[in-house]
Formats: sequence, C-alpha cells, structure tokens
Amino acid sequence: MDVLALVADAVICTDEDGHILVFNQAAEQSFGYGASEVIGQPVEMLLPLNQRALHAFQVRNFALGDGAASRLMGERREVRGRRKNGEEFPAEAMVSRQTVDGRTILTVVVRDITERKELEDLREAVARELDHRMRNVLSVVNSLISLTAANAADVDEFKESLMGRLKALGAAQTALRFGEQTSASLSDLFLTELVQYRTPERTNLAVEGPPVAVGPTAAQILALTIHELATNSAKYGALRNAGGHVTVNWGYQGEGDNQLIIQWQEAGGPLVKPPERKGFGTEMIKQLVGKALRADVAIEYRPEGLVCRMTLPRAKIEAGR
Repeated sequence: MDVLALVADAVICTDEDGHILVFNQAAEQSFGYGASEVIGQPVEMLLPLNQRALHAFQVRNFALGDGAASRLMGERREVRGRRKNGEEFPAEAMVSRQTVDGRTILTVVVRDITERKELEDLREAVARELDHRMRNVLSVVNSLISLTAANAADVDEFKESLMGRLKALGAAQTALRFGEQTSASLSDLFLTELVQYRTPERTNLAVEGPPVAVGPTAAQILALTIHELATNSAKYGALRNAGGHVTVNWGYQGEGDNQLIIQWQEAGGPLVKPPERKGFGTEMIKQLVGKALRADVAIEYRPEGLVCRMTLPRAKIEAGR
C-alpha cells in the first residue's frame, strides 16, 4: 500500500540538486500535475517565477549541511506555490534533510492555506471596518455633546435632548445591525423614528420614495436629522396635534441621477414663525448634513408648515464614508 497516499498534505521528495523523486497524491491534487509529469523535473517548477532563483539557492545550501535536519520554509517571506494552470496559492512548508544510502534526500511537506488566509483577510477587513465605524460614531457623539451643551438652557434640558439624540444614533446602528450590514434602508431610517408619532388612523404621516441603500456614516447623520425634524415638529409643528400631517418624499435627479433629493414638508399644524434664534436642530442639520455629506440644505418656515429640502450627492450617500 502507498502510505503517502494516506497523507493529507502534499509530500515532495527531491535529490540534493532539487530534482523531484516522489510526488504523492495530495501533491497532485494541490498542484494539478500528475506524478509522471514532474518526476525528474526541478522542484522550482512548482513555485512562482519570481521565487525560483532564491529558492534554488537556499535549498542547495540546506542540502549541503551535515546530518539530518528540518526547518520551516519562508520564515521571512510568504511561501507560495504555483499550480499547473498558473494559479498561485499561499502555503506552509517544512523541509527536512536525510541521508539514504549515501544520498542526500530532501523532503518537503506543503499545506495549502488558501482558505485560512481568506478567513484571516476577512477578519482583518471586518476589524478595519469596525474601527472605522467606531471612530465615526465617536466623532458624531462628540459633536452632539458639544452642540447640545451650547444650546441647552439647563442640565435637565441637556440630558433630555442628548438622550433623544443618542437614541436616534442607536436606531441607525440597529438598522445597520450593529456592523453586520454595510447599508441601511432610507425608508427604514424614517419609519423607525416616525412610528412613535403615527396616529391610530395612520393618516398623519406619508413616507414615499424609491429604494435607497444608505452607507454607515450617512445613516448615522440622517438618523439624527430625522430625529431633529420629528422632535421639532412634535413640539412646535404638524406633529403637535392630530390634524397635522408630515409628508416625506425623495428621489433622484441630475445627470445620471447623481443627486438624491429628500424633502420633509409639514402642514396642518400651528401657524409657523421663523425662530428668533438658531437652535441646535438647525445647526446640526447644516453642520452634519451640509458639511459631512456635502449637501445643500434649505429650510423654509412657511406659515402653513416647515419645509426642509436636502440635496445630497448620491455617491456620498451610498458610500457613506
């Protein structure tokens, strides 16, 4: 029985000059060559072109050593194999030296680690993305605290306002499933914040627009914007009484639909007057949405109801970076 056929890793034996003597079944599967194709050939044929000269030099030096020995290959560089079809793959390799009947025999055990490397790369990518998102969240939270403190009349108002804004930020994270998803639905962002204001008849709110996938950073900022508009409306505008109505719609326009237009329009509430001073909501919308998302923000205090119109670059919304 061929014992090497039972070994799951590729096993390749060469003479001291690097000519292949043994090529087991696992090696055939890993490299795509039949044993008859490689026996007697230089082992460098199984390596990428740019690694062959260095490998030949290092193996020859190892073969000239005295007695039995073994070492891990590629301690200072990545080991890669090259299949018959030209495809390269990452590998772990251990080489050993033995003397058999006066001849030096080198044995290399090669393990294809493609799947492991892919998982490692995926974990690194996820870690980088989580770090990026956390930095974004902390930046937004810092802005919230600073702006809320600057506009609060007392500690109680500061606490109430800040908690509401942090709750809105949390809703955005929930929509993104705490990092599991790379985008959130614009419709979900609006409905998550507005559902608490909906009347039993469900007639005071209308949210309409085509499907829009919003990136992580844009989702956080838009969630805060929606919260500010809804809170302001509940205190002073259309959501203050049962007869009020809020209509939210959005759509694409511009060359190649490169702009997203979002409009918030109120009607049926108390008579609207322009505020005597700029509040946090107005400043937050202009600073976060206007600057961070490069949006054109227009707020009109019409007597019949507030209108907020935001023109956002589509790429900025979808990328969310």
